[in-house]
Amino acid sequence: MWKRSFHLMFRNFAVLSIIFVALFVPIVGKSDDDKVVVIVRIFSIRALSVDGKPYFKVEVTADGEDISIGYHSRERGFEITPVWPVAYMRDTPFDRDQPINIKIRLFFRYSPLGIWRECDISKDGKGVDISYDVKRGEWTGEDYLNDGNGYGHTSGFEDGNCEENDCEIWFDIYQLREGSSFLNPDRLTLWELINVYNLDPSQNYAIIDNDGDGVPTSWEDKYGYNPLSYDDHKSLDPDRDGLDNVEEWTTSKWLSDPFSRDIFIEIDFMEIGNLGITCSFPEKSKYLLWKAFAKHNITIHIDDGCMGGGGEPIPFEKKLTVSLLRTIRERYFLHGDPNNWRKGVFHYAVISCFGVKEFGRRVSGMAFYIDSFFIAQLRVTMRLPIFRLEGSNYYISLASVFMHELGHNLGIYHSNTPGCDNRNAQFPWQKDFWKYRNYKSCMNYQYVYRLVDYSDGSHGENDFDDWGRIDLTLINYA
Repeated sequence: MWKRSFHLMFRNFAVLSIIFVALFVPIVGKSDDDKVVVIVRIFSIRALSVDGKPYFKVEVTADGEDISIGYHSRERGFEITPVWPVAYMRDTPFDRDQPINIKIRLFFRYSPLGIWRECDISKDGKGVDISYDVKRGEWTGEDYLNDGNGYGHTSGFEDGNCEENDCEIWFDIYQLREGSSFLNPDRLTLWELINVYNLDPSQNYAIIDNDGDGVPTSWEDKYGYNPLSYDDHKSLDPDRDGLDNVEEWTTSKWLSDPFSRDIFIEIDFMEIGNLGITCSFPEKSKYLLWKAFAKHNITIHIDDGCMGGGGEPIPFEKKLTVSLLRTIRERYFLHGDPNNWRKGVFHYAVISCFGVKEFGRRVSGMAFYIDSFFIAQLRVTMRLPIFRLEGSNYYISLASVFMHELGHNLGIYHSNTPGCDNRNAQFPWQKDFWKYRNYKSCMNYQYVYRLVDYSDGSHGENDFDDWGRIDLTLINYA
């Protein structure tokens, strides 16, 4: 055992040493000032129609040459976050006229020694083909600025076929010039600093706001704004997802994009009695949510502790009330600050043990504020035998209830959608059950616990287009 551990430690050290030598040494103190290193970095990989928990591998070519460092995940999961760049291209002239043709491919397998199979991460073919402009640090091709799916974000769902081992990736391509750092790059190229902006090439502009409009120079340059001309970014929300450009920049470390819709959700978990454990929201349920929203070019970001705000334990309460839930929101989400920056950016979810008695009955979930909702995990668990008879399971049930309550935050109610929350449409002996049978949405009590999806209105009479109705900007009224 100790030999294997030593071998793994030595191998990891060797890989990091190679990366350090290849990337850092040629940059620090180099004398050839007209050359830069082009970096390809994958920030996140998500499985969409790849079932199970796979291992992932990334391959990158530039002008037909393999420039991959050799990344493949050592851990399995529906979501993988590589720490280091996956490819680099040294000694690239900073004023190169000819673009670099870059291809990114993603592979998966289910065991450490299994056969690699290619994922679909593109709307054309499987891999992503892009043309990278060295001078401006921009790219076009199968991914481009303002393409509706995010700049540096591609998905196999873009081609409309959702059964091709589909995944999605978030990536960036940037340069390291003399004095710049891999750990905190500003993305501005040496050529544009000299020839376009007339700025100091030795300065790092990752957090510098040259025009004082609330977002840094490098972010504005990436997304097509003039970083030397003031823009009212607090009033700009080009993708209509409720996040203005300042909030998009603030959340960009979690992969938000000003031209692709994002939904951020913070989750806190109630303790289960005196057992020393809390409720949870399983990774498989998160995966089902990602998949449902990804089909409609909406990215779900869940903070269950990974973004510094969620994952807090809430003291056990057997008898929850709406009033108590709102107190929990004030204490654990806003932390007593009515101007907390997360308000109007994140939705808030409480995973509790038991339900709330409301409307004359005990409910397993409820939206209790315009930006907040809860679901009762143990109450869902107790009904599991019934769900299995209906072809559902624990993960589907939790994800379905979660998506149902989030749907209320996004503007779907009984008042604008008669098939939603219709208690007279739950059972076959009720008239409205057959009237709204075509409304195949988790907002319909017939399908909640069994379906992780909203309806698109295409199923016939008395169906409703939930996806066309949702309004992500409602969070602004929180």
